[in-house]
Formats: sequence, C-alpha cells, structure tokens
Amino acid sequence: MALFGKSKTSGDGGKAKAKADGYKRDPKKGRKFFEHAETVADAKNYDYAVELYVNGLRHMPDAMDKHEALLEVAKRRKVSGGKPAGMKDKLKKLGDETIDKMLHAEKIWAMDFTNPSLAYDVMKNAVAADGEQDHESDDSYNLAEIAYWIGEMAADFNAAAKKPDKKLYLHVRDRFGDIGAWDKAVDCHRRAIAMDPGDQNLIAELKDLEAQKYTMDRKEAKTSLENVKGSEEQELIQAELDTSGTQDERLIAARRAEYEEDPEDVDKLTKLVDALTRTGQNEHEDEAIELLKAAYETTTQYRYKSRAGDIKMKQLQRSVRDYKQFVDAAPDSEEYREKYDAAVKERLDFELGEYQDRVKNYPTDLRLKYEFGRRLFQANMLDEAIGMLQQATKEPKSRSASHVLLGRAFMQKDWLDEAIATLQEGFNNHEVKDDNVGKELRYDLMLAHKKVGADKSDDEHLEKAQQHASALLQADINYKDIRDQLEAIRNARKSLEGGG
Repeated sequence: MALFGKSKTSGDGGKAKAKADGYKRDPKKGRKFFEHAETVADAKNYDYAVELYVNGLRHMPDAMDKHEALLEVAKRRKVSGGKPAGMKDKLKKLGDETIDKMLHAEKIWAMDFTNPSLAYDVMKNAVAADGEQDHESDDSYNLAEIAYWIGEMAADFNAAAKKPDKKLYLHVRDRFGDIGAWDKAVDCHRRAIAMDPGDQNLIAELKDLEAQKYTMDRKEAKTSLENVKGSEEQELIQAELDTSGTQDERLIAARRAEYEEDPEDVDKLTKLVDALTRTGQNEHEDEAIELLKAAYETTTQYRYKSRAGDIKMKQLQRSVRDYKQFVDAAPDSEEYREKYDAAVKERLDFELGEYQDRVKNYPTDLRLKYEFGRRLFQANMLDEAIGMLQQATKEPKSRSASHVLLGRAFMQKDWLDEAIATLQEGFNNHEVKDDNVGKELRYDLMLAHKKVGADKSDDEHLEKAQQHASALLQADINYKDIRDQLEAIRNARKSLEGGG
C-alpha cells in the first residue's frame, strides 16, 4: 500500500535512479526469516530475533508489518534489559546498497529504539533508498512509507528526550519534505520554533513551508481526481466527500465488496472501516470493530486493536452525551440520572483498561501515559495517577495539562506543599499564561495558597493567593467564581490583620 507520491529525490538531493540490481523481492525467503524470528522472540532471544527480522527485510524491505513487528521485539528487548548496540554491531555492515544501509541503521536503532538520532539514521537512509527506486516499475519498493513511520518516532522521541535537539527536528523536517509529507514537515518545524521562539529565521521559514504544504495538498487533490476522472473510483471519492449521509450505504457496499475480494489488503480494510465509522451508527461501528479485531488476531499488529478501541470509546462518549441531554431536560428524573451515571462509569472503566493496555504496548509513548493518568485521576486512583502523570510531564504537548492534574491529585491527598511546587513549575513553564490551561494552573495555585493560608493563618500564602486571583480577574472577570474567591481572600487577610 503506497501512502505517498513518488519520491523524486534521495535524502541528499540526488536524482532518482533505477532500482538497485542487488535487490529482488523474494517473499518466500523473507517469510522463512520472519517465521524463525517470531519463534526466537517467543523464546526471549531478542538479539537473534532482531538479526532475523533484518535479514528477512532484505528480501522484503517495504513490508511495513514486519518493520512494526521488529519494533515490538525491540520494545520487549528493552524491557528485558537489552543494551544498545556495541561497536562490533555498528561496524558489521550488511552491504553497500542504500537499502543495506537503511536496514543496518534499523538494526542499530532496534537495540536502542528510543534514541531519536538512531531513528533519524533509519529515516535518512530510507528516504535515500526510496529516491533510488524506479517508481514506474511494478516491483519497486515503497520505502517512503518506512521513512514516514520512523520519522514520526524520531520526532516524538526527540520531544521526550531530556534535552531535545533543535537541529534534529530540522533534519527530520527536511526528510519529510523529501517524501512530500508536508504536514509532518510543518509539525517538526513548529517543534523547532517552540525550542527557540526568538529565531526569526525559523519563523519566516514557517510561512514558506506552510505555503508549500497548501500548494502540494491542492495539487495532489486535483491530480488524484483527474487520474480517476470518469471512473467508479472517482464516484467513490466524491461519495466520501459528501457529508450529507445520503451516499453512506452505497459507499459501504462498494468498500465491502473491494475488501472481500482481497481481505489481506490493508488499504481496502482501512477504506471499509472509514466508510463504516463515518455514519456514526453503532451497527456499522460494531462491524468496523469486529473487522479490526480480526485483523489484530491475524497480524498481531497493535494498531488494529488500538483503532477498535478508539471507535468503542467514541461510542461510549456518545452514550454519555445522550444521557446528559436527558438529565438536563429532566433534572428530577432518577431514572435518567442512574442511566447517565452508569454510562459514565462504563466509559471510564473501558478507557482505564484501554489506556492501561496501550501504555503496556507502547511504554515510551508519554502522551498515552498522560491519557492513562487522566483516567486514573478521574477514577480517584490518585497514587497511580501521580506516577503516570509525573512521567507525562516530560512530553512537551502534555506537560502543562499533566501539571494541572498532578497539582489537583496532591491537593486531594492534602499534600499542599507538593501541590504548590508542582503547579508553580507548570505555570512557570507554560508559555501562554492566559489561555485555558494557564488559567487552570493559576486558579489551582490560588486555591492551594488560599488553603495553606487559611489552615496556618499564614498571610504570605494568602497574599500569593490574592495575587493570582487578581491576575485572573484582570484577565477574565467571568472565569469560574474568581470574583467570590478574590473577595474571600481579601476578607481572610483583613481578619488576620484584625486578629493581630
């Protein structure tokens, strides 16, 4: 399945060449290596399993599911205490072809898969190897998909590093540009800007990059429609663009027929699932869930199970929303209130299990740890929530929100000093003080200082509480109960002065 347009250049800007003669697709040989790799991995001989997967990929270098299987082995290896590659492994070349270099880099990366620089090495060589393909040939390799997959991880691992590397973001950005993945290129550029907001050159370059993304998106959409003009596929594309719902059943029937012709085609499965879920109807979504579960059982690729979970969570959220409307319409109805409470509990129970499973399968994904921590907090499992959220604070995108929930968890346990320190750290590092998260951090800081001040008759804490309340009032006078809070704090301070 090709996810990208044909790559025109290699990572170093060279012109596209014919596919290297040294590489011929041989699924039969590849499968032998993969089957042996699975057996060896089950026996927990992970180093040998990595070696076998890499050798199998030499015969099927664009087998996306096998790259993902190699990553799963890498995760298990790391959990079991596996060490990064030594000098002997690093110097042991597979061959001189660019694909050899890509797979050698992937082997080294698999031994230390959270290392963003090693992930980038794989991406760089995958882009270069894709640039050598003759994409007009039926037996060419789609290595741009591999580059995209590993590039996403390189950027995410860089974000999670203790000291993210600005230059690495820019390198990854350039390689995404080479394969036409402009949305990811823009994302990496923005991450680089976040590390150095004063870099005016980066800010100026962002406009050009976004313009390039817009131009390419328009061009590709036009080309796609022109290529299938007058065909049945064009009609299906137009049906997908129709948001009225009148063509949903026709689209589902067409996508189901395509899928049944070749159930192993990932692209056809994805299109059928997309067609089913766009209806927002439980019956169709249930079918999509069963298809994804079957795909997971067949391939053991966790992404299928994860998407099935996403659909189920969406269903449960819709159920909660519907019962909430009933409760709002009839607030005195005990029946509606009980159904609403039951729906909320069912959703939370499912999400707890779902995110616990995802964290287990993707132990380095800090965004998942934030989502799991958020559910643990909602379930009042405070100690467990604190552990997850503390890890999630290392992820830039969830850092501030994690500090909010950590602060609240500490406050609920009456650990006020820890709550204040955590909330203050989150507030100090939050760039926009008056956005929604900034307001939450400031409001909770106010509450924590206010409580300490009241409990200990400590005017210093009450003064800090008043400063935060005053700043919130000046930014948004209608924010929560800020007017009442500010008045209560002032009265408490006056009482202390009178008592003195």
